[in-house]
Amino acid sequence: MRRPQSWFGAQAGLAAAALLLAGLSAGARAGGQPAPEGDPFRGRGIFDEKGCSRCHSVWGHGGTLGPDITAAVAGKTWDELVGDFWNHTPRMILEGEQRGYSWPTLAPEQMADLLSYLYYVRLFDEPGDPRLGSDAYVRLQCANCHTLGGRGGSPGGPLDRFGTYLSPVPLAQAMWNAGPLMRQEQLREGTPIPQFRGHEIADLQAYIRAEGRRHGREVELQPLPNASLGAEIYRRKRCGTCHDRALRRAPDLTRSALSKTASEITGLLWNHSYVMSGEMAAIGVPFPRFDNNELSNLIAHLYFRGYLGEEGERAQGAVVFAAKGCAACHTRGAASAPDLAAVLQRTDRASLAAAMWNHAPQMHRLMAEKAPFWPKFEPGEMGNLVAYLRSLARPSGVSKSPE
Repeated sequence: MRRPQSWFGAQAGLAAAALLLAGLSAGARAGGQPAPEGDPFRGRGIFDEKGCSRCHSVWGHGGTLGPDITAAVAGKTWDELVGDFWNHTPRMILEGEQRGYSWPTLAPEQMADLLSYLYYVRLFDEPGDPRLGSDAYVRLQCANCHTLGGRGGSPGGPLDRFGTYLSPVPLAQAMWNAGPLMRQEQLREGTPIPQFRGHEIADLQAYIRAEGRRHGREVELQPLPNASLGAEIYRRKRCGTCHDRALRRAPDLTRSALSKTASEITGLLWNHSYVMSGEMAAIGVPFPRFDNNELSNLIAHLYFRGYLGEEGERAQGAVVFAAKGCAACHTRGAASAPDLAAVLQRTDRASLAAAMWNHAPQMHRLMAEKAPFWPKFEPGEMGNLVAYLRSLARPSGVSKSPE
């Protein structure tokens, strides 16, 4: 059973409010257009503006009629989130009507921003447990080289200063930067190179906060991780030299980071850093050093790499289109619903998702009159359906009937 909330630990609640600040926007993008995956910082405002928080909570803050979003969306890709929205549409419509809530409509850009926000909030960890952190501190033999609260060895210096942070990322960044020297010392002393398990680095951070010496028990909050800045860091630090999927020199980070939180990703990075440093030296790539908030931004980028998932299969999407009963209404000549091939002018994911959402009440009424089942999507089916729907549209308004 997992613990209550943390990357920024208690900062998760603060993060929800901080996301409203325009100054923390995910960075200026070319032409002012949103990236295909949306902007989570704007998405937080849309979540409240559209009334989502009346029924859903984020990290326990908000309504209780529906599930807590942070639990409901855990580890879901874009298409899986859209599929979940659709699967729960009938209940949402009925509950909303009973309470007099109007169905909120979403422009494609708003849909992209909202979905990216729902995905983003899972980057934040549940808080570390100082008791488990104490066990990790002993198991990893941290006291051999570091002092904490005036106790321990001295070669690596005191860890007390990291107690001012709620996030484990500054600790992880300092470990990464000192990694080559740490490993030399550990190999010289015959000390095992530490390997983190699961959320253990968050537990270690909690233990340092509990036991470290600092004046006034002050807290230093970190800027919110920014995936756009992280993409530039990924390029500048030449991560793709090994982690480019086509080269197959190193694991596919898209899959490695999917569904993992900040502390899990930092732990994985550290666990592989020893092998990475050797591989990088062999091909002449300098071992990267991170400054300021670079590591947290890189982690956000890695986290979002799995968000859009893989492109669906058009042929399988055609099967889904028929099996879910879409063809009964959305074909040329059908009076109950428009011909999708004729109306699909924008075929980006956000436009398709917004169209499904905005027309859901009308579709719900029509389907209730005909008394059919409400089609639900299994994992993978929505991505395939999207691929098929996108294949129906032709440029310049040229339409094509569904096969």
